[in-house]
Amino acid sequence: MTIDVGATPDVAATPARRPNPITIIGMSGLRSIIIVSTSLAVLYALVAVVWSGNPLMVGGVVLLGLFYWTFLEYILHRWMLHWEPEKKHHKMIRKCFPSHRSHHNDPMKERMNIMLQLKITVYLSLVYTVFMWLIGVPLPVTLALNAGVLLGYQAYEYVHVACHHLPMRNAWAATLKRHHAIHHHRDETVNFGVTTTIWDSVFRTTWKPERAAKAA
Repeated sequence: MTIDVGATPDVAATPARRPNPITIIGMSGLRSIIIVSTSLAVLYALVAVVWSGNPLMVGGVVLLGLFYWTFLEYILHRWMLHWEPEKKHHKMIRKCFPSHRSHHNDPMKERMNIMLQLKITVYLSLVYTVFMWLIGVPLPVTLALNAGVLLGYQAYEYVHVACHHLPMRNAWAATLKRHHAIHHHRDETVNFGVTTTIWDSVFRTTWKPERAAKAA
């Protein structure tokens, strides 16, 4: 019997490495999202500091933008991503945004059109910056707020991928994972927050066992 020591091992027999907090950055377009969002956020923050000459103010507004993102995350997830209109002109508007239904149908599937999502992120960021400036918000404040929102957005994307691919065993992370798992596997009309559960508590959309009992 001859053994070929140079033979390629059976790929199917080789156990796949489990994702970890570092390797998931290479999943579902996360690397591109982090690079683009961080670059824009740093650019906005630097321009805000140079323009205002007040780094402490800029830092404070960036933190405010991070918190503001958690609210945007909630309302976008609840009222845009889960919007499934019946009217024809509403459907045309809905097609302008990435589909969320495919994610619910197959949560573990890799993101298919990361370039579209990146373009939407950049365009919306620029439009929002110009809009805030035109209505009278000082440009340094607008840029710093937008920087915080962009950092919050990438945090959302990272946590979202982690919820689906990592065990997340510490108390805070486990709470977020369970919160999101309920949204996917029990009731998609509740638990819209991903990076925080605060707004579900505020708007009373946190899943409760009695809610499920009534639905049954």
